[in-house]
Amino acid sequence: MPIKMKRMQIYIEPELDEELGRVSARRRVSKAQLLREGAWRVIREEMAGEENALLAIVGLAHGEPGKTSEEHDNPAPEHEGTQARP
Repeated sequence: MPIKMKRMQIYIEPELDEELGRVSARRRVSKAQLLREGAWRVIREEMAGEENALLAIVGLAHGEPGKTSEEHDNPAPEHEGTQARP
């Protein structure tokens, strides 16, 4: 079953068109296929950046795994001297 595609018209620089022609001939794929691959790369990079930002926010991107479930009542080091809430 063929993949459903949406038709789109874009404008590109003549130099980009020439390079797309060279690469598409060498790889034996259409220019449209190369543009789709490039678009998906950009989307994956954006998604990876968003995922990395989210991981950094929740603290999973760096450091050793903690014992949060075991030490949930202990104050964080930057709050030493404060007491945990009952």
